[in-house]
Amino acid sequence: MQLTELEVWRAAIDLSKMVYESSVRFMEPEPYGLAYQLRRTVVTIPSHIAAAASRKHGPDALRSLSRAKDSIYETESQLFLAEKLGFLASDELNSILEQLESSRRLLFGFIKYYKKNTNPGSEH
Repeated sequence: MQLTELEVWRAAIDLSKMVYESSVRFMEPEPYGLAYQLRRTVVTIPSHIAAAASRKHGPDALRSLSRAKDSIYETESQLFLAEKLGFLASDELNSILEQLESSRRLLFGFIKYYKKNTNPGSEH
């Protein structure tokens, strides 16, 4: 299966695109402010999913998926901060959060699939 065929990866790419498009409008005085941190965090979600997919099964794949899960929660936290700081309107935040929640559900399902199909000593 190609990476681009994975719904979980496509959803994470869509989330990353939404965050990039929104964060470009952040007016920040420092170059490594919230917009930079948010972009850096959100892009790791599809990246870690891709790393897991390349490993097929096993503990390394599960570690990559766990990192993707961590990045989803970090992204969510940063999005709420962006809204509190006035960088995102609440309707824009809600739209992004809908995509984030969709990505999270797919990722949790993907993690469940990997755990179910990862047995010590079995060949995949």
